[in-house]
Amino acid sequence: MIKQIAKLPRRSLGCFPTPLIEAKHLSAVLNGPRILIKRDDLTGLALGGNKCRRLEFLIGDALQKGFDSFLISGIGNMSTQLAAACAKLGIKARHIVQGDFSPKEKQGNYVLHKILNSDIRVNSDIMVMEVSGPVETLDDVKANINFVLDSEVLKLRDEGCNPFAIRDWQSPIVENAGWVNAVDEIWQQLKAQDIEAQYLVVTSSEGATLAGLIVGAKYLRAPFKVIGISNLYKKAKAISEVVRISNETAEFLALGINIMLDEVTIYDEYVGDGYGNITKECIEAIKLVAQTEGFFLDPEYTGKAMAGLIDLIRKGLFTSEDTVVFIHTGGIPSLFVYHEELTS
Repeated sequence: MIKQIAKLPRRSLGCFPTPLIEAKHLSAVLNGPRILIKRDDLTGLALGGNKCRRLEFLIGDALQKGFDSFLISGIGNMSTQLAAACAKLGIKARHIVQGDFSPKEKQGNYVLHKILNSDIRVNSDIMVMEVSGPVETLDDVKANINFVLDSEVLKLRDEGCNPFAIRDWQSPIVENAGWVNAVDEIWQQLKAQDIEAQYLVVTSSEGATLAGLIVGAKYLRAPFKVIGISNLYKKAKAISEVVRISNETAEFLALGINIMLDEVTIYDEYVGDGYGNITKECIEAIKLVAQTEGFFLDPEYTGKAMAGLIDLIRKGLFTSEDTVVFIHTGGIPSLFVYHEELTS
């Protein structure tokens, strides 16, 4: 473990290291590079996913600072993993939603929250994020959700709690330590298997996971290049956000490095009609991986990232001489929300 990270407050929530497996059948079908899958869908918290690494440090830091409960908007992947983490630790979490759920929305994470008996509260003032294609900004949505969370913080304080509000785009930079440290974990696994990888490929939304990997790779002088597949922002916005988060993370951890714009590679061609909108290529990627390797990707993150990887292989970016590590960041509950698209 990186020594600066080893000193940080942390709560154990996951089963690490997660497996690094070879996808031999998938590689053969694609006639491309050697593909390995970093199975962070198997972190062990809820149904797994990349949020677990982040929450170990975020919750550890918040509890050390005197917070005793947590607040978040929505019931997505981060919200579900937070609910599971708080259940495991015996602390309170509250989840703020916009209103009633449609029959389609009463799938996946909704079911998991019901099983967890999550404290879900309706606030009709909260804005639902609706995007079309890759976007430049979500400032209006962010400002609205911050306003709603601020009002809910006051309610929880009236109930005798000292809540920490988790805002995906303003979370404490300490949470990125989990994915900086993941680079060391991946590299040690590659060494143990006597494998040299040239690339790491991961989905990128707000950019924190990708930023952590880029920082870790540069600090450790890892031999592989990290590539992001955006499922939200346009390329220029995605790169600028990752550079900002990367440098804030490196400064916080006192790593003595800087990340420049030309050190970040992100593709935005696979967003489709926007965040949360499944694409034909995404469906094909999910089915191909399931039918060749026997595990599942999700429709919002890893499915689109795998669609991107497949297309880049077909375009010749990766050759049969290369080895690519694909990061499976989880998101499995969303499969059931898109049951009609996946079964039609």
